[in-house]
Amino acid sequence: MNNFSYTQAASAKEATAAHKDTPAAAYLAGGTTLLDLMKADLAEPPQLIDLNLLPFKGIEQTKDGLRIGALERMSDVGEHPLVVQNYPAVSQSLLLAASPQLRNMASIGGNILQRTRCGYFRDVAFPCNKRVPGSGCPALTGDNHNLAILGVSDACIANAYPGDLSVALAAL
Repeated sequence: MNNFSYTQAASAKEATAAHKDTPAAAYLAGGTTLLDLMKADLAEPPQLIDLNLLPFKGIEQTKDGLRIGALERMSDVGEHPLVVQNYPAVSQSLLLAASPQLRNMASIGGNILQRTRCGYFRDVAFPCNKRVPGSGCPALTGDNHNLAILGVSDACIANAYPGDLSVALAAL
């Protein structure tokens, strides 16, 4: 893992200003995927901007459905009575995903923005067009049975969002 600076943003304005100053910075909420990528040297942001103090939490009923804050934890959303009662597929997709430890840390926003789970992407010994454009995609002809959606692009077949939440949301 590379060295990085850490900023605890106290406002959205502060978070965006910090990112403007360091465009390669990464936003941090739960960090469950980001820190794994950093440990594997697949992500090397020079700065982490922690968003956890920002007011992007809450689950509330609206006239059109629910509003779920991006910083809500997967476990909290999955267990929320409004979600359980009105959107059971969303609840189940969140409560059956990953491990309890990850569900208690992972944010909804981060879950939706997570990177591919393709083994070739996550192993620097293999070429990968997502990591190094033009280097190749071994999943096109190799082991690809674990990938969520195949045939998305001629350059990469692992472009799809790897989580279960999007399937539940698309079914609504």
